[in-house]
Amino acid sequence: MLNTVSAMWSRWWSASNDKDELSRANFTALVSIFAVLFWFLWAAKKSRNPPLPPGPRGLPLLGYLPFLGTNLHRKFEELAGVYGPIYKVWLGQKLCVVISSPSLVKEVVRDQDTIFANRDPPIAARVASYGGVDIAFSSYGPEWKKLRKIFVREMLSNASLDSSYTLRREEVKKSIRNVYDKIGTPIDLGVLAFVTGVNAIMNMVWGDSLQGEEGTKIGAEFKKLVGNRWC
Repeated sequence: MLNTVSAMWSRWWSASNDKDELSRANFTALVSIFAVLFWFLWAAKKSRNPPLPPGPRGLPLLGYLPFLGTNLHRKFEELAGVYGPIYKVWLGQKLCVVISSPSLVKEVVRDQDTIFANRDPPIAARVASYGGVDIAFSSYGPEWKKLRKIFVREMLSNASLDSSYTLRREEVKKSIRNVYDKIGTPIDLGVLAFVTGVNAIMNMVWGDSLQGEEGTKIGAEFKKLVGNRWC
């Protein structure tokens, strides 16, 4: 395509009569005006956007996703050794900034916590929470503060916790019976503790829990999913 444009420009520029020379001058002036306008627009856009930290280059549309691998913490440590304690990574079309310095973490989560308090929910979370308007995914602001007050008052108050004490105790008893029934066989205590916690929460929220071996398998798969993504 570049060769075609170059050939067309050469033919245009090789014109010799007065009419073509006038057209050529007008075309040159028009191109110059567009170039200046483009430069001003680019400079204005750049001035509005804050400077970003350095980071690896990725692929179009995919960003750096194909190069992350499965051990994210090791990959991020490797990138921190190249680009410093703060760098940017494109995950598809989403820009992420990674910090790996204790002082920067302290700055973000304690000193500037209100600035970094907003959420960026994925598409699945937006669909499940009607556009991200619940307490887990809504942005920090007056509406979120109201939701937090309601949540603390209705769910985390002493009266609410005392009212659900029986449900939690029953789930712990079921787990103890499960361990007793499997005497002499290996037990994954991590899965057992995770399923117990999930069952207690499900019982408090929905009035039901995972039951039997099938429930244990589902809980183990869920723990594996959560552990791989967040732990």
